[in-house]
Amino acid sequence: MPIDAATGWVEPDIVINERALSVAECITLRVAVAHFILWIDDPETRVGLGESLARNYEYHAASIEATMLRRG
Repeated sequence: MPIDAATGWVEPDIVINERALSVAECITLRVAVAHFILWIDDPETRVGLGESLARNYEYHAASIEATMLRRG
């Protein structure tokens, strides 16, 4: 797991196309997923997407977030 030397913050191992992301890239991706989960919860967003698609995005984003936050 990438560890930030300055803060000791531990991030998930994330590999995309065989390249391991840096700590900063992992943080960026984790925050982006968390923001997406908040965005998808907005009633106006759900109306715009349609409830079925919104639920699908919500389910998969929550699964990704849970995987990233799981330790070990």
